Order: sequence, then C-alpha cells, then structure tokens
Amino acid sequence: MYAFNAFSYNTLITDNKISEYEDCNDKDNNSDFTDTFNTTSISSEPPVDIDGKFQLYFDGVDDYVEDASLLSGWQEVSLMAWVKIDPSGPMFQTIVGQDNFSLLLVFNRLVVKTNGSSISTPMILPSNQWVHISATYSNIENRLKLYVNGEEVNNIYLNGGPLNTDSTPFYVGRRYYGPDEWHFKGHIDEVRLFNKALSNEQIQKIVYQEIENNGNVRGTEIPINISSLSWSNLIRYYRFDSYRGNITDNLTTPAIDTGTGATLHNIATSQIVPQSAPMPFVTQRSGSLDAAVENTADGVNGDDVITYDWSIVRVEHNNVTYSSRQTHLGLIINENDASSNPIEYHVTNDSELNVSWYLKLDGFIDLEGESQLVQGEDSILDSASIGKIERDQQGTADTYTYNYWSSPVKMQNSASNNFRVMDVMKDGSDPNNPININFSSSGYDGAATSPIKIADYWIWKYANLPTNTYSAWQHIRKTGTILPGEGFTMKGPGTGSITTPQNYVFSGKPNNGDINLTLAANNDYLVGNPYPSAIDAHEFIRDNGPTLDYDNTPVPDSTPLISGTLYFWNHWGGGSHYLQDYQGGYATYNFSGAVAAAYKGSNHPDVAPGGAPTKKPGRYIPIGQAFFVTGENPGTINFNNGQRVFKTEDNSSVFIRSAFNNTTPTSETNNTDDGDDRMKFRIGFNSVNTIRRQLLLTIDDNATPGVDWAYDGKLNETQIDDMFWVINTDAYIIQASNEADINTTYPLGIKTDMDGINSIMIDALENVPDDFNVYLHDIELDVYHDLRASNYDIFLNEGEYLDRFEITFGTPEQVLGIDDQIASHIDVLYSNTIEKIVLVNPNQLHVKSMTLYNMLGQSVYTINNIAQRNYSEYKISNLNVGTYIIKLQTETGSLVTKKVLIK
Repeated sequence: MYAFNAFSYNTLITDNKISEYEDCNDKDNNSDFTDTFNTTSISSEPPVDIDGKFQLYFDGVDDYVEDASLLSGWQEVSLMAWVKIDPSGPMFQTIVGQDNFSLLLVFNRLVVKTNGSSISTPMILPSNQWVHISATYSNIENRLKLYVNGEEVNNIYLNGGPLNTDSTPFYVGRRYYGPDEWHFKGHIDEVRLFNKALSNEQIQKIVYQEIENNGNVRGTEIPINISSLSWSNLIRYYRFDSYRGNITDNLTTPAIDTGTGATLHNIATSQIVPQSAPMPFVTQRSGSLDAAVENTADGVNGDDVITYDWSIVRVEHNNVTYSSRQTHLGLIINENDASSNPIEYHVTNDSELNVSWYLKLDGFIDLEGESQLVQGEDSILDSASIGKIERDQQGTADTYTYNYWSSPVKMQNSASNNFRVMDVMKDGSDPNNPININFSSSGYDGAATSPIKIADYWIWKYANLPTNTYSAWQHIRKTGTILPGEGFTMKGPGTGSITTPQNYVFSGKPNNGDINLTLAANNDYLVGNPYPSAIDAHEFIRDNGPTLDYDNTPVPDSTPLISGTLYFWNHWGGGSHYLQDYQGGYATYNFSGAVAAAYKGSNHPDVAPGGAPTKKPGRYIPIGQAFFVTGENPGTINFNNGQRVFKTEDNSSVFIRSAFNNTTPTSETNNTDDGDDRMKFRIGFNSVNTIRRQLLLTIDDNATPGVDWAYDGKLNETQIDDMFWVINTDAYIIQASNEADINTTYPLGIKTDMDGINSIMIDALENVPDDFNVYLHDIELDVYHDLRASNYDIFLNEGEYLDRFEITFGTPEQVLGIDDQIASHIDVLYSNTIEKIVLVNPNQLHVKSMTLYNMLGQSVYTINNIAQRNYSEYKISNLNVGTYIIKLQTETGSLVTKKVLIK
C-alpha cells in the first residue's frame, strides 16, 4: 500500500466516519450538504425516454446513481468503469461501489477499499483524460488487485474471507456513510460489476470496447467471446446509453429497465452527454497513429494507443503511419475515408505491427522496409476482410540463379486459399509503385525491362514427393496452384549479377493462423514461411516433431513428423541454365545451430571465383523464405501463429539470396550466436576441386554421441568433393553430442573426385576455451595434427575415405604422450591424375631412397634425392599399366612398402 505525506488514509478510508480531513472535500469549504436521495433526476420536467451513445457527468456536489445492495458476502468480485476526472473536484471522491467494496479517488490516486483493507495506485490519475479503472478481489486466491487502463498496478495478499455482509446501496458517484458522501466530479461511463475475479487477460480484452451477451461475454468491436467469462457472471452493466425517466438501463437484463432499477439523483438532462471514451480508439486525422487518435477536447490521450498492448484501434483516415513497435488487441482498417478515398496505413522504419487478437482489414497496410505484421496465437483475420498488405523482399537479380520463395499473402478478394505466383508477386523496382510482372511463357531468360520480365519456365514446386528425386519436381509456371505454406522456385530477371538484389513486392490478403500440409514418410516437401513476419525455426521444428520434455528431449514412444533439420538452397554460381553447370548447395539448420552451404571457391572462404560465398541461416526464418523438410513419419506439417516473431534480417534472420556475404569467418572466435553459449566446433574442408564445406559439432547436454532427433543433420546433396561426420555409417553435416574429452572421437568421411591435396581446418570455435585442443587424427598415418596450430593438408587419391579421419580433443601431453612412435609414419601413393608418385611426410622424416618394383620383383626406377617436406611429388615416365610396389628406405633403416595401381 502506498502512503501519502498529506495524511494517513487507512483510518480515513476504513472507518465509517468522516475524518479530520473531511473539510477538504467541500469545494466551497462547506460540509453542510443536504441529502437529496429523493430529488427527481434528469430534469424537473416529466420523465422522458432517451437512447443513444452517452456518458454521465457528475457535478461533485450531489449527483449520484443508486441501485440495490449487491455485494454482500461475495467470494469474488470485479468492478470497473471509465472515468474522466474534473480537475476542480474535491480531494476525496467515491467513484463506484458500496461500503464493503468500492473504488475511491483520494488526492487523485485510485484506491480500492474492502473488508477493512485498501490499496492505491502508485501514480496520480490524470485529469480531463479518460482512464479505465478496475479492481478485483478473490477469496480463492486471497488477492486484492488494482488496475489502470487494464494494467495491474498494485496487489496485496488478503486472508479476509468473502466480502463483508453489507446492506448499503450500490452507488455510482458517492458513498453511503457519513454526512459527507464524497461525491465524484467528472464523467463516468461503462460501469461493470462481475461476481468473478477476472484475470488480467479478461480485463484487457474488455477495456477498450463495449460488451454484449452471446451466452458468454463478447466484445462489440471484436466479435469474439471472452474465454471462460459467462454473461451470467455480469451482475450489473451500466452503459449510460438508455434512460426511462430517472432510471438508467442495466444491460444484464434483456429489456430496458423502467420504473425500478438504477436511479439517477440530481442529474439533469444536460449532464447526459455524447460518449467519448476510447472504445475503441478512432483516428481523427492523418499522421502518426498516436497523434491521429489524440482528441484532447474529448479526453482521449493518443499515447495510450501505443502504451497499452491491448488497445483496440479503428483507422478511418488515409495515410495514418507509425514508425516504431505497436501492439494492439484489435485493429480495424476501413476501406475508405469519409471522402471515399482508399485508406492506406503505413508501418515504417522497419517496425513491428502486432495484432494479438483480431484484425479486420478492408483497407491497405504497407509494411515498408523490413516492417512486419505479427498476429498472436489466438489472433484471427476477419474472413470478411477485403483489404490487402504489401511487403517487399529481395531476391537475386541474376538470370540463371534460383531463389526458393514462399508467399506471405494469398490472392485478395478470393474465397480460395490457393494462389498463383502471378497473383501475389509484383515488380518492386520502385517500392512505392509496384507494378505487375511480365511473366513470359516463352524462352528461358528474364529481362531488365519495365516491368521486369520473368521467365515462368523456372517456377517449380516440390510438394510431398520422394526424397531427392530430381524428376519429381512439379512444373507450375505462373498459373500453377500453390498452397499457403508451400515453397516455389523462380529465377531473376537479369537486372544485375548474382549478388545484386532485385526487389519484389508481395501484395494480397495476409496469411494467418494454422496452415497445414500433408507429408508422407521419406518424402521431401519444399515449404516456406507463410506469414508477413519472421518465424522461429525452433518452434516450427518442435511443432512438427515428437512430444518434447521441458529440456527439448523427445518423450519415449512419441514420433516426429519431420527429420528435425531444415535445408535452405543457396544457388551460388554457374552462369547457365544447364543443370550440369549449376553451382549450389543446401545450408542446414536444427537445434544444434546452422551451417552454410558448400560452395566452390579458393583456399580462403571469403573469396570465391566462379561463385559467391554462401550464407549461414539463422534461427528466425525471414518473410518469403522457402526451405526443405523431410518426412520421418506420415502426418501434417503445421505452421501456426505461435511460431511468428518480429525479427528484422541480420545474422539470426537471413534470407538466402546471395545478395551479400554472410560466411562464417575462418578465424577462431568465441562469439555467441543469438545468446547460444554452447561449445561449437566449426570444422572446414577445402577440397582438391576447391569445394568449401563446413561441418558443425555442438556440445549439448540433451544430445548423445549417437543420432539425436533435431540435433544431428544429415547430408542431403551430392557435391563433387565433400566431407561429413560419420554416425552409424550415415553422412551428417551437423552433429551434436554431450561429450568432448580426451577419449572422445568424432569420425569424418571424405570423398574426392580426383587426386590431389585436401585441407582440413578449424573455420571457427565458439565458446571453446583457449586451452582446449582440437586434433585431426589421421588413422592410417597415426598422426595427431593440432588444428589450432595449422590446417591439415593431405594428398588423397580419388575415392571415399570413411574410416581414416576423426576429430579428437585433449592436451599434447595426454594425446601425443601415449606413444612417441604414432607420429613417425609416412605414406606414399601414385596419382594417376597427375601421373606422379606422391610422398606424404607430415613429420618431415629423412627418407634416403625410394624404389619402384614391378610385380616380378624387378626394380624399374630409383630416386635417391628425396625432398624433406610435408609432401612431395615425383614424375616417373614410360611406365606400363599395371601394379607396382613402392619401397621407401628411411635414415633409421625402416622400410615403408606400398602397392599402387598405374592406369
């Protein structure tokens, strides 16, 4: 409870007597008021019928409304009203209630009093401004709570039982006891009394709208029932809209009250004035939203529309804008303004428009830049909406390069959820003036015309078809049917290079709510973010997986729908429409983290002649981004509003379009990704054909060294060269485990398309201590190579190596001290590609001679001048096809023998 310096109001409020401060309550410093309970109200004229949208003004002297005693012995109660305080009113005022539960105004602080206890607001309520006040008490929860504009501002624990027995009248505008009734001065509207302690959510859903009887309590602006709130819980409801003589209607009864009921005392007809409380907020003009709804004359504070996340707004004016985060319970955008101009509502400055419960869209919402529309789990888009949104997204401008798209909208003014690409995508070269794209059905190339030309030959989808079957792609062109949540491919118009963005505008009715697609086991589905906001990949994976414990581990016997890993295509080069020239791969994401797609480059991952570096996807999937999922079991893929978040594009929300560099740096780093503090080992591979691949190992207590759903991500593509983790003989790009110690090993597989040098390296370390060693163990050579010191370069013949390499950890003393001989081996082989003998000598041991024998044991070639290098090459001419034996003589007299095949 808050105490005031002017007085201690405990005694003042809880005792049924006037305190020593009562004279402060008389605006004329005269407490000799006359009790006028029986004075005729409305006017001195005969009673009349009045109906409309009104509120009451109380003069602070003798005005009040009286009803029967209601609150005696209740177990729970909620009492609320809208008030606009007259600044000239007395210091002590009663707003509404009766002796055992009432809302008071003490020095302009709201106070709730019940059963001898009270609490107040920490703030002074503003004058000449509409404020919604409410209080609840529950004998079940033993809590007394106080709210301002739907926000809980104070509460205390009360173990006082039900409300006291009380026979005093229920008053609006005065109290019962004492010679001074503490009359209220100002406007009051929407008095509601419930015999239930409403939750915060229930209160917030009815603050900014009137309510009506639908069996349950339902809003009049948002025509949805308030959950678990029956109309029978509403005991009194005074809108102050209907009067029959001196009786104001109680809306809990079906008929308008006449003769008996809530009686007005000393209130003239002139005090029944037009309603002005913000139920809902309604725009008065164009401009910034807060300024657009501001109505000082009527007491509407424009800042409240943004301050309170449960505000309800009706936009009736064109060119209303807002440039920061805004959250509303409901948003209604009319089609036209009073002058019949189409209404446009602009969300600017990469901002969030969040509508948590209800959107009625008849006008146009322009989500400028990276602005997004987020709707909550229970939020609906009124099915009768005829309006649209527009949202930009950039794809590659290159003629030959695919983007994998999904649409955040469907066709405007259509009863069907299905759409065609030509229905929803526009040329956004001028974002302020999007125009229809010229989708051409002839030829294979787009063109940099105005509007841009797109070759619709390259529009395909892959909807619930066998995994990795190229012939299964479905050709849909510009007119083929696409379902919300499905992805599709499209190439650029040729307005620039592969790294140049081309702006498109998605225009149509926004997707919202549950979106479902059927998926069979062992099938792939190109799906995509279906909403005009980002989605959380973790939530999407969880919603389409097994039942998970609190720690993200699957509950036994529950089955996942998808494999738990998402695949994002990154087309990074090729310069041709021919399939064999495509250069691209799949970036990978799951609970362990993200890995960029393999790409063709040089020894440095940031330099890629013939192709652009690939990008690592983030946790938050941007608007318009498509990706592949694989069916683990048959079922239904589900997108829902619970997955939606506001996230502008950065390293944690990446649109895969090759428009800018987002590769992981090669330098070791301890930077975390989106607050992720797990140890992560990013192991790089640079092949003889300059294919750059990165693998991820994440240490997580929820994982094991075996296969873990949504933590281990399979390799799902074929590159000419590659490296991968080997788990149970299968190839993985991402692996997670709970082990990282001296005895832990993680097998690597390598395949090469030709003979040559391949490099294994650390691309990055995240949250790994500086003294934590990382070794590449070459099992065939018995070499432990410190990857923190340098890359491991090895000459390999073409083929697969599935049991030769592994990653392990430990200190040099722990690992290298096991056997001083394990680092003493060398290897020799013959490369038919370069027609040379290759000597691999990682420890640069001294080799005296190398001799080549045929299968008859005849020496056919001897080399005595052997280079003391990591590896060296030796040309031997005029050899016949066949099998040969190579013998090496070391300085210590050891022999190394190797059989080779010369083709």
